[in-house]
Amino acid sequence: MQGTLDHRVDYATQKARKDAGKLRRAFNKDKGGDRGGAVTEENWEELLDEHGPARKRSKLTEIIAQLEPEGGTAKPAADVDLSSGAIVMSVTGANCRVFRDGVELECNVPPHIAMRRGSALAPGDRVILDGDTVETVLPRQSVLARPDPINKHLQRMIAANIDVVVHVVSVKSPPLRPRLIDRFLIAIQRGGAQPVLCVNKIDLLSDREREEELAKLAPYRDLEVPVIAVSTRSGEGLDALRSEVEGKMVALVGHSGVGKSSILNALDERLQLATGGLHRRGTGRHTTSRATLYDFGGRTYLIDTPGIREFGLWDLDRESLRDYFPEFVEPSESCRFTNCSHVHEPDCEVKRRLESGDLNRARYETYARLYESMAA
Repeated sequence: MQGTLDHRVDYATQKARKDAGKLRRAFNKDKGGDRGGAVTEENWEELLDEHGPARKRSKLTEIIAQLEPEGGTAKPAADVDLSSGAIVMSVTGANCRVFRDGVELECNVPPHIAMRRGSALAPGDRVILDGDTVETVLPRQSVLARPDPINKHLQRMIAANIDVVVHVVSVKSPPLRPRLIDRFLIAIQRGGAQPVLCVNKIDLLSDREREEELAKLAPYRDLEVPVIAVSTRSGEGLDALRSEVEGKMVALVGHSGVGKSSILNALDERLQLATGGLHRRGTGRHTTSRATLYDFGGRTYLIDTPGIREFGLWDLDRESLRDYFPEFVEPSESCRFTNCSHVHEPDCEVKRRLESGDLNRARYETYARLYESMAA
């Protein structure tokens, strides 16, 4: 099911991947059958080349460069003239709050838009209004979505038309969770946005502890993902974070309690967003309950999202999973089998380099867990 996830690897790569899957099944089941001769280790490459070679990508930035909306080339949301419509700030049931011409408006969302399967409005969506009613949702340039926690066959939109997704993690309360980082990175790349890792609460660590925790993120730096260490108490790293988000549509995502709202408050003290402590009115604890967009001026829009403890992946199969672990591409060329999954086969160069310490074990374990959870 395509859902409304408009961004995918380009069509030619999709076709080659599907054809490779057919050839693999022919090799495993039919030993060639009636498909024009047997598929063997000797002619595998030749047969696959008939469908066009799969593109090899060594960096996440190159993967993202291949992600385009169907029917055209994506352009950054920051380059879109928002004067032609309104931008959705938040959504509550059949109502939404939008920003148009410098004014915030409350609008109705008609059933044919609100109830469309997997296509509900999200902060960042651009819409055309008819009075106080949403008439049209303009095509999305990028998305961030995850499977609905109740119905896995539907996707839940988190944000739309985003240029950058800042995945906020913390070093304490809660601790760093690299496996969740990997899942977020896949979702961000598939949606067509650029990932940034923001490590919050760095002030809670000694110098030695900080070095140890940040070392865990070295694999992401190697993949050219910006890693920014910040402290909302001391202000460390906030200028670097501002430079990453300035002039862009940005979503902040992450585990509950990592401090997304605190970071937004630190970036602009006028927001006064409630955080995990006492509400500013003294009425008890309150954290972000729905995704909300804030206008920071200068064409900078930041979306605060509710904390996510677990993050499933929408419409992902084993063939496409490999694209999101580009560090496996080079060693896989030396695997015994051309179609090596890097999980079960003997003489696997990826597993060999893993044992030698050349590849990150946490990244590989994420890959293996996801691979095993997917249908063949």
